[in-house]
Amino acid sequence: MSDKNSILERLSKRDAQRLEKIQKAHKAREEVNVSNENEDYFAGAFKIKSESIEDLLSQVPTLEINILPSHFDNIKREVNELQKYVVTSSFFLKEFNMRKYLGIVQNLQTKCYELEDRYAPRKKFGFTRKKLPKSHCEKQNSLDENDGAGKTDSNKWDEKLFGFDNKENVLLMLENNELYQRDVTLHNLKNCTIGLKGVMGTLHLTNLDNCIILSGPVTSSVFVEKCTHCKIVTACQQLRMHTSHKCDIYLHVTSKGIVEDCTEIRTAPYNLYYQDLEKHFNMSSLDKNVNNWNSLDDFNWLAPDVPSPNWSILDATQRISNWNDWWFRVPS
Repeated sequence: MSDKNSILERLSKRDAQRLEKIQKAHKAREEVNVSNENEDYFAGAFKIKSESIEDLLSQVPTLEINILPSHFDNIKREVNELQKYVVTSSFFLKEFNMRKYLGIVQNLQTKCYELEDRYAPRKKFGFTRKKLPKSHCEKQNSLDENDGAGKTDSNKWDEKLFGFDNKENVLLMLENNELYQRDVTLHNLKNCTIGLKGVMGTLHLTNLDNCIILSGPVTSSVFVEKCTHCKIVTACQQLRMHTSHKCDIYLHVTSKGIVEDCTEIRTAPYNLYYQDLEKHFNMSSLDKNVNNWNSLDDFNWLAPDVPSPNWSILDATQRISNWNDWWFRVPS
């Protein structure tokens, strides 16, 4: 009798296990179906949104120049929304597809900034050939003609800009909810530490002296102008550095960086860490496997076989290996 009970008990346990396996299989199949349905819907919606942005980009050459700034602002908003759509769908997208869609967004961002540089370039920063000096009379005539009218000055702060201006001896911090895909400007700062924990569209550093910049990934370009004795830790697609001196840059750059009218620039690989950095890199679409930190082009140095004397690689023994304490340290 006990043997019979034992056999019945084993059979009952097997039935329960088999039923549990069947239920798990059904659940897994349903999850796969839902995931596929989500991915199919996402793919269709993404295609519509990306083609709409492509259409906006194709309109650029046909528009009046006074319309272009607002048109580019609209494109950037649409690209940012598309990137957010990809990131917020990551819970059901396969990793391969996630990278594919973020790559398409990156290409749209790059095309937008390239068209903006071509058709509506920023006037406050650029690499230009030096002009021959004017005679005294020409200088005086030029001053008389332009006195007080329509001057642009990189030392002045435009209220439309977002970032920090005219600070000294302070700690400054912005998080991703404030930074996400915005054009960020740091201007006229001295003895400051600036922490930027997030994804930016562009980053402009102008007139900084003895500052520490700890920056998360920048989707497109970092522009550095008139900076001295700074430590800059940043990741970006492009670096443009102009009239800057004695700066150390811990860099991740996926294309080549460019320097002009600079001296004593030293580079090292990007080595920043903060809690959400990995997530921010994924959101930025920067390729972590491509880093040209040790290959800058110097526009003032044309000898192809001789290294530029204006920049060098920072010796490993002199590099800062851990920035954790620097977030809270004001430069002395």
